[in-house]
Amino acid sequence: MKNKFFKIDEINIGDDVLINDKHQTHHNLFWRVINKLANNKLLVEIKEMGYAEKYIISIKDVINLEKNCVAFHKFNF
Repeated sequence: MKNKFFKIDEINIGDDVLINDKHQTHHNLFWRVINKLANNKLLVEIKEMGYAEKYIISIKDVINLEKNCVAFHKFNF
C-alpha cells in the first residue's frame, strides 16, 4: 500500500500509519490511529522506546497503512 493517496474510509481507528516526516518526528515508525476527526484529519499516537507523542495529521500525510484487524469471537462458556 505504498505511494498512494488514502481515503478517510480506508483507515480505521486502531490501524497503524506511517506519516510524512514534515512533522519532524525523527521516527520512521508506524503511528496508531486513535481518532478520526473532521476535515480528513486523524489523531495519531506513538508509544515506542520510551517516547510518547500525539499529533493531529491530515489524511494527505499518510504514506503507508498497516491494517490491524480485531476478530470478535463469541465464546460459549
